[in-house]
Amino acid sequence: MCLVPAIRLAPPRRRQPVSLLERLELWADRRRERRALLRCPDNLLKDVGLSRADAVREADKPFWRD
Repeated sequence: MCLVPAIRLAPPRRRQPVSLLERLELWADRRRERRALLRCPDNLLKDVGLSRADAVREADKPFWRD
């Protein structure tokens, strides 16, 4: 059982995806990371400088928006 959700620590992609597969992978990554952010406890969010409202706002974004 994992008490803290896994958060990808790799830097965000800076270039535009060139292929459909890359775009789909980017969208899947965004969705997964935003859902993980929602599962983070408040004290962990505070450690990274986010509030619960910030996490909800980010998670509410559609996966295709940066």
